[in-house]
Amino acid sequence: MNFQVNLQGIIDLLSNHLYSDPGVFIRELLQNGADAITARKQLGHCFDDKVKVELFSNHTLSFQDNGCGLTQSEIEQFLARIGSTTKKDNMDSSDDFIGQFGVGLLSCFVVSDEIVLITRSALEGDSLEWRGKPDGTYHIKKLKKQVAIGTTVYIKAKPEYEEYFEFYRVQELLEKYGEFLAAPIYLAEEKYERRINESLPPWRMDKQAALEFLERSTYNKPMDIIHLHSAIGGIEGIAYILPYSVSLQEEKKHKVYLKNMLLSDKMNNILPQWAFFVNGIINTENLKPTASRESFQENDLFFSVRDELGEGIKQHLVALAEQNPELFKRVILVHYASIKAMAVEDDDLYELFIPHLRFETSFGEMDMTAIVKSHSSVMLTSTIDEFRQIARVAKSQNVMVINGGYVHDFELVRKITSVMEHINLTILDILEFSNRFEQLDQEEQQEVQPFLDLSDRLLQNFQCRCLVRWFEPADLPVLYNTNQEVNFFKLAEESEEESNPLFANIVHVIRTELYEESFARLCYNYNNPIVRKAIASDDPKLQKVCIELFYTQALLMGNHTMSSEELKLMNESLLHFMNMGLAQAGE
Repeated sequence: MNFQVNLQGIIDLLSNHLYSDPGVFIRELLQNGADAITARKQLGHCFDDKVKVELFSNHTLSFQDNGCGLTQSEIEQFLARIGSTTKKDNMDSSDDFIGQFGVGLLSCFVVSDEIVLITRSALEGDSLEWRGKPDGTYHIKKLKKQVAIGTTVYIKAKPEYEEYFEFYRVQELLEKYGEFLAAPIYLAEEKYERRINESLPPWRMDKQAALEFLERSTYNKPMDIIHLHSAIGGIEGIAYILPYSVSLQEEKKHKVYLKNMLLSDKMNNILPQWAFFVNGIINTENLKPTASRESFQENDLFFSVRDELGEGIKQHLVALAEQNPELFKRVILVHYASIKAMAVEDDDLYELFIPHLRFETSFGEMDMTAIVKSHSSVMLTSTIDEFRQIARVAKSQNVMVINGGYVHDFELVRKITSVMEHINLTILDILEFSNRFEQLDQEEQQEVQPFLDLSDRLLQNFQCRCLVRWFEPADLPVLYNTNQEVNFFKLAEESEEESNPLFANIVHVIRTELYEESFARLCYNYNNPIVRKAIASDDPKLQKVCIELFYTQALLMGNHTMSSEELKLMNESLLHFMNMGLAQAGE
């Protein structure tokens, strides 16, 4: 018993699932013509190869090539058996043929109810006609009139597919699929005839010609051209660096050709995922297509070729950084956000790009090369708030601090020792930063201790403890340092005060029993004259107001969100000093 094949079901499968567009019948007929011409050349025949497509008034199309043609036994074997192909024996080896699955001609049944094929083999003299229909019936007859060696296919459009038999549409599809085929392709209608493919493929152009070609075809001028090669994949191609920023999530649309025939203009996996900033135009001789001929079989050869192409792009970028640093910097500037994202994941890209990536530092915005050149020790904050708290003081202390609060910056800087081993990198503990300042001597410490004790009592409810140090700049009276843990406790306390009794009790348990309470640091600058005067004051009430104003001023300078209690504290202390000043002015 044999399986029975429903040919109409196969055609529906091709139409709705295998092929992305009904217009692929043009590609399949082009492929058959190109392969027939290749086969005849392999026989040693000398002839002027040609493919001619002709349109007729009743939405009929003829597709003629002067290739090797078919014998009657080949017709019965290859046209009457689905899946048979003249290239079957060579499917696992490199050959000069484009097609290999024996289903290409069936694509014509998607747009036509009958296929008529006239052929004469270069090996035998008979001229033959084959007629096939989608119900699976066909017949063959010998023609009395001798025709030229080659094959002509006639198809007439189904009513719903007449658009694909119009001159402009056929021309568009021929140019799309066959623009770079070696065999001349002509399109004719009545007495008008024009050649379709006279363009030199971009992968065989020099850089300037390729740039001009892409500017004409994409309406954008690429930033640079990268020529691609793969010996194992038989690949020639170019990758062009896009002149605009693209998202990592945006689907890539590389144009890929198989033996100069367009396979797909929307292939997204022929280049590595990290190569988001380029589009490729690639021609391959050795990669094997899938049955739809719109993608490649993802085998070991495919992945090896992709890695080889990716390595070629990386090497070009390395050379570009050395030979044309200005262009390299422009590439980074345009694709900055995406380059940072990929550099975090790819070690090779990280090593290539990290010297040129820019970061916010306590000395302003600098690239990593300038950062490590000026300082061998670097501190890294994990949040923008932490950086803002100490940036000005760090600069005065000649401490290089990098803001790791922006997207990917923390991960990028944290890996710096993997490529620059001489750098000493420290993840900043913001609450310990004030320990870097010069401590007071014993006599000075005794002098300030009563003021510190008062400060701790007054700021206890704000999760803050105090200390006094010498530091620069002298015009900065206090430095307030906090972290996310302290902020959590402050938020929890506010929630406890404002919530209903049940929720307040839950928050209280979390705050007091599950976590060890953490405190922010308020560091007074003993180098500041106002701080010295406040410490030396004999008036406890005046000291209290000074402490409250120092604290709230430090919150404002650090861009910290203030609670209602802290705002009240600031207002009362300011009003107190205003009243003192006005009273003195009145006297």
